[in-house]
Amino acid sequence: MELFKKIWQKFLGLFKQGLTPKELAQSLIISILVTLFPAFGITTTALTFIAIPARLNLPVMITISYILEPLKYLLIIPFIHFGSSILGMEHSLLTFEAIKSSFELNFWFTLKDLSFELICGIVGWAIITLPLGLFSYLLLKVLIKPKTNQLVSNENNGSLNSTEIKNPSTNRFA
Repeated sequence: MELFKKIWQKFLGLFKQGLTPKELAQSLIISILVTLFPAFGITTTALTFIAIPARLNLPVMITISYILEPLKYLLIIPFIHFGSSILGMEHSLLTFEAIKSSFELNFWFTLKDLSFELICGIVGWAIITLPLGLFSYLLLKVLIKPKTNQLVSNENNGSLNSTEIKNPSTNRFA
């Protein structure tokens, strides 16, 4: 049991490594938004290209992505419906049978229709998730505040000294 606890703590440390509250909030919200984007097969690559230059925690982002991936499949049709109603267009290929029969009739026409469905999904995604993502980010920044009165241990005798306060500007989850 002790070994399991030790491994679990190291595993959790990987997810907290070098994250300020702002970076943690950004990692969570960006991974949710990218995961719910109505296109398949791009999530991990997109998260990697976003996380590395922004110095965000990629393991947290990919874990969130894997957890939320089934939600993408549940939300893609509502995103398409919402986007097509915003654009004032009629969608046509939302069932497997319709897609299959359309491919049998005309391959290029089907690709054009599926591209339109994807555009409707992206419009629906943008209108719904981007404002919610911004609100959630601001809320998370407030909820995940650094502790400015956190006590640190005195290295000389191992006891806590209330006069030693961590600098809030360098406070990180470690």
